[in-house]
Amino acid sequence: MNSCILMYIIFKDPAYSILGVLPILVIFLHHSRISWVFVLIYFGISIIPIGLYLVVKNYCVFEQIPNDWITKPLVGFVDRKYDDNTSAAILLICFGMKNNSESWIIYNQTKHLSIVYLLSVGGFQVSFLKLLINKIVRHKLTSKIISLIIISFYCYVLSFRSGILRVLLCLIFSMSLSKVVRNKYDILALSGMFTIFIEPSAVFNFGFCLSYLCTYFVMWVFDQEFSNVVLEMLLVNVGCLLISIPFLAKMEGVVSITNIFFGVGFSIIFGLLYIWYFFTWFLVFLKPIHTFLANGLFFIINEIYSINVEVKVGKLCPYIDSVFYCGCLVPILFIDKYKKNHELRLQEVRKS
Repeated sequence: MNSCILMYIIFKDPAYSILGVLPILVIFLHHSRISWVFVLIYFGISIIPIGLYLVVKNYCVFEQIPNDWITKPLVGFVDRKYDDNTSAAILLICFGMKNNSESWIIYNQTKHLSIVYLLSVGGFQVSFLKLLINKIVRHKLTSKIISLIIISFYCYVLSFRSGILRVLLCLIFSMSLSKVVRNKYDILALSGMFTIFIEPSAVFNFGFCLSYLCTYFVMWVFDQEFSNVVLEMLLVNVGCLLISIPFLAKMEGVVSITNIFFGVGFSIIFGLLYIWYFFTWFLVFLKPIHTFLANGLFFIINEIYSINVEVKVGKLCPYIDSVFYCGCLVPILFIDKYKKNHELRLQEVRKS
């Protein structure tokens, strides 16, 4: 978090210094005793990506790894075997690729409906893949190794985009550092740190920022252990919408109010379609079903888009961005602190 904030302050706008309160608040809320040596090391590590960015700028290691030998035949196969709507749906949902005018139309409509993040292949989609592997392979270590191999190849096909790369790095760190790092938030932070060490310019990528912010929030919501699943899903969807507001404002200048009412439904639809298409897109004899589902999806998106209610938020300035995210994250940090203190009091009562 501190690395990202420092890079935005230096290379984007000094107004982002308002966000500097967040990492400092995290340290003081979660560590009763602070070693100044630790703090110096912490800030020293945070500065490393700045130096790397000054040296390499937009250089990306992964861009030097060609994958045309697999992506071009894949896109060609889907284009030949299916109509425009079906091929657009398969490539968008499973691989995040835009291959024709239909895919661009749907992509732009999802941006206006504030659900474009559902087209970014990441933890939400890959979790289904991991679940299936775990069901088939019962041995934990074998299951993790198979998941690592499959997700690594999938990540390679998708050109190591931030959403899927995050999942791969989290899996690698959870396997290799399980005895050292057991907190899932630390695993998430390590994956983000590793990403900006090898590609510092990723910090300025909307996909990178949204991927980590939304993942953190979703993990936090699930940690609250709500008894009502519908309420939990609604909170996740509304929260992700709020988090994406500054990015959507920069992209389109509008935010969809309609998403609050249809967001959960879209999450379920895209999740189910991902499972279906991912495991059956190459089975051409299922073409009638593929076409029916694609046309149904496009019909629903078009109909909702026709009644979409948008709020023009304009190009939000860095000051508003910073205050907005402080307003979102500060309450979460204090709720965490309150829960931690409450649990400690309960433990003391049980001991007494």
